[in-house]
Amino acid sequence: MIIDSCKYENVYLLRIDGGNDSSELLREMSQYAIDNDLATENYLDALLEREQQYPTGIQASLGIAIPHAYQCYTIENTIVVALLNKPVIFKSMGYGKEMEVEVVFMLLLNKEDKQVKVLSELVNFIQNESKLKELFTENGLYSIYETFGKYL
Repeated sequence: MIIDSCKYENVYLLRIDGGNDSSELLREMSQYAIDNDLATENYLDALLEREQQYPTGIQASLGIAIPHAYQCYTIENTIVVALLNKPVIFKSMGYGKEMEVEVVFMLLLNKEDKQVKVLSELVNFIQNESKLKELFTENGLYSIYETFGKYL
């Protein structure tokens, strides 16, 4: 359940209760994107299919997931970040092992060159423990925009 949401420019930050399974969380985040005209009606199915084929969980100082669908399902370039009160189980990238995720970066990008740049910045971002912790402060939304806004 989405507890709180805020937006700065074209970056969204959600506070979500969590604790459910990854499909339910992605369903909730996808519906948020669809309701806010960020993604097409078919986005959820495409996102779930891609996550099943290519899991996106990454273990950093926190469990991270970076789900995304193909570009044709994106209406507006953005990142929707979810901070979870309770971890959700995702499968890890490459290995498919179950892992707990506390932060989800859902990418909505409609150009491949943007996706490469954002993913590169995201790798740097999630390797920086202080940046990840900053997400949970009042500066979290601005930190996301400051890092990724120029690519969206």
